[in-house]
Amino acid sequence: MSRSRSLSASLATYAKLALALLLLKTTLVVVWGYSDYFPPNLHADFLLGRETYFFGPYSWAFYTHVLTGPITLLLAVVLLSERFRRWAPRWHRRLGRVQVALVLLLLTSSGLWMAWHAESGAVAAAGFATLSVVTATCIAMGWRAAVRRRFAEHRRWMLRTAALLSSAVVLRLMGGLAEVSGATGTYPWAAWLSWLLPLAAVEIVLLNRQRLPRFPQSSSTREAPREPGLP
Repeated sequence: MSRSRSLSASLATYAKLALALLLLKTTLVVVWGYSDYFPPNLHADFLLGRETYFFGPYSWAFYTHVLTGPITLLLAVVLLSERFRRWAPRWHRRLGRVQVALVLLLLTSSGLWMAWHAESGAVAAAGFATLSVVTATCIAMGWRAAVRRRFAEHRRWMLRTAALLSSAVVLRLMGGLAEVSGATGTYPWAAWLSWLLPLAAVEIVLLNRQRLPRFPQSSSTREAPREPGLP
């Protein structure tokens, strides 16, 4: 293996590790703040100003989103692990199916509903709505690729999905930086940049890997055939 190819593989590994740590951190922060949601504290930061419409369809979407969000984040961390995939491929497939169902049926649908009540108006609402649609598209394409046994393509789509799920931590970081710096009016743009930046970073990594010259694998390093389903 050439030095450039080895470096690219190392960068991809470090990128996955960094993404996993970000997802874990987000999950802990989100769960820590659940004391304001059970029961709902309408004076808490996120719920402030939502008194007029919270008790109704929005509350169902809200609680669906906050309950499935941490689960999908934790599953993304596990499913990103190459070691776990090789050690327990059947569990990787089972958890992958759970992840797809949660994201498609609950997380993105509830996020799409909540987006239209986003803070700071139409720009933020469009950003979060687009995030829901793009996340649903990526995980659906990842599932489709796995069913067709296109495992390299599957991993690319699922890495994009994990990056989109990490938008929660990026949004929190942006909010913290804006608060420290005293900047105002940043939330609408953060609603877009919080997922565009992680997705762009993943695309750059994937593009660099595709540009590297490919070398034939020896019999000792070639992957063994896998069963149908999620790898």
